[in-house]
Amino acid sequence: MSTSTKMSPTPRTILVVDDDASVLTVVSYMLHSGGYDVITTPNAEAALRVVGRDNPKIDLVLLNVLMPDLPGSALADHIFAIRPHIKVLFMSGYSDTEVVCVKIIDRGLKLLPMPFTSNVLVSAIDNMLSVPLRRSAAAGTNGGTSRSSRR
Repeated sequence: MSTSTKMSPTPRTILVVDDDASVLTVVSYMLHSGGYDVITTPNAEAALRVVGRDNPKIDLVLLNVLMPDLPGSALADHIFAIRPHIKVLFMSGYSDTEVVCVKIIDRGLKLLPMPFTSNVLVSAIDNMLSVPLRRSAAAGTNGGTSRSSRR
């Protein structure tokens, strides 16, 4: 797990969850460059340990849809159970697969197709953090859809 502090009066913390160390490194760099504090975890178990603590304050969780230990959608459900008001943004290089469509998009959750640029990532997170959380009680979602094909 890694953390960093940004030089801003209102720091925002992003928890990034991905089983690929190179993705964690690149995404962490992009977010640090965008002014965010970043915590990285390589799997669902580590992410749930971080989310289960009172500190740090986490403003958004960015997680991969497909991970070996627990699918991203199931991890999101566990995270919502612990912190119902947290925002979650999924990322995947396979945005047209059935898993992504059924588990993410059809539930109204946000998806950021991979690969993405630093500007696209920071913009997507800025946009999510700037709007109030809208979650369906039945679906446990954080509102809105984003259907895109893989680039």
